[in-house]
Amino acid sequence: MKKSVITNSNFIAALAFVGIQAVSISSAHAGWYTESSIFQSDVDDTSLTSDGRDVEAELDEEIGFSTAVGYKFKGHSLGAVRVDLEYLNTDNDNEEINFNGNIFNGSAVGGSLETEALFLNVIQEFNTGSPYIPYVGVGVGLVNVDSDLRYGPVANISDDDTVFGYNFVVGLDVKLSKKFTGFIEYRYLETNDVDLDRLGGGPGGLAVTSQSGDIQIDTIGVGLRYSF
Repeated sequence: MKKSVITNSNFIAALAFVGIQAVSISSAHAGWYTESSIFQSDVDDTSLTSDGRDVEAELDEEIGFSTAVGYKFKGHSLGAVRVDLEYLNTDNDNEEINFNGNIFNGSAVGGSLETEALFLNVIQEFNTGSPYIPYVGVGVGLVNVDSDLRYGPVANISDDDTVFGYNFVVGLDVKLSKKFTGFIEYRYLETNDVDLDRLGGGPGGLAVTSQSGDIQIDTIGVGLRYSF
């Protein structure tokens, strides 16, 4: 009986120690951090329109990346708040173009659509008392959309535009140590009123027209954060 009591006491003490360590790791101090991530980017079918000329581009899913520097504020009962400045890049190849109901694909299409974004993000972490910390965030900033979409004999949308954009993120942090945190993250990114010049045919023959629309991108990826 005495041996059983000692064994149980040791087991309880070990559990308490693990719990204290988990809370200690998850409750990171306030301070600066930097992070980087890689992700798979999926550009929703892009629709760019003008009078009599409707272009819908279907793009391949590709690998993108982001990097950020930020500051984590001292936590409260809900969890800590982070603010960071983030650079993000996606580049998706042209797979298919639907122009006024006419489909172009295979060797008839080429080029890609690249986005470069600079976002100011605010992220709310949710304290769980463990090394696993869910979070949500929102960011606003500028997005440069660089189009090199080509289809048919001469038609192309080779232009770029810098516009306002925003993004929402949902993720899960996994504390690896007091300095390093791994994370998995989903992001939705959208631009506002992209205007790109198109050269090609349509009503009235060959012309340069201004094609307008929004770009929506979904990403899911993994990253690593280092806290100073």
